[in-house]
Amino acid sequence: MGHSARNRSYRVRRSTQTAVLFSSDGEEVRYPARLRWVCVRCANSCRDIPPRKRNILLTPSDVERVTRATNLRAEEFSEASVSHQPYKRKMKKLGGSCIFLRGARCSIYQARPLICRFYPFSLHPSEEGGLEVRFDSDCSGMRKGPIRSKRFFHNLVRLAKTELSRK
Repeated sequence: MGHSARNRSYRVRRSTQTAVLFSSDGEEVRYPARLRWVCVRCANSCRDIPPRKRNILLTPSDVERVTRATNLRAEEFSEASVSHQPYKRKMKKLGGSCIFLRGARCSIYQARPLICRFYPFSLHPSEEGGLEVRFDSDCSGMRKGPIRSKRFFHNLVRLAKTELSRK
């Protein structure tokens, strides 16, 4: 799971540092060691930044949560997306930005989609089996802030598994 991009120059990076392992529900998870990151509230993940186009993909749970928070119908804030499973819809944009972005702030922050909660990280099947946490090295918060711990990545993976297990 991650923000998708149409431009080939954008790549979600595997860590160049040694991956560390932990188990989540009996599944092996690899995550980048000694990775520094903090959200700098730039909102770059919420809008297109040429040449990259953001697709904010929505799970069924995301759609329900945003609908409850905004009293909008799914069709008013999103459109169908059948090519990015397990996501069912994608957020509409105005002028290249998420329709809920106000300046550099998310107007639905408490109800924001899983993909937004997860950014700049993404979860992928590992070549070795299990799962691997990758990251967008272009994120403005990379190499800033605290070194992210095993607990941080464990909580991130648990969030994804919980959200994706909801129907």
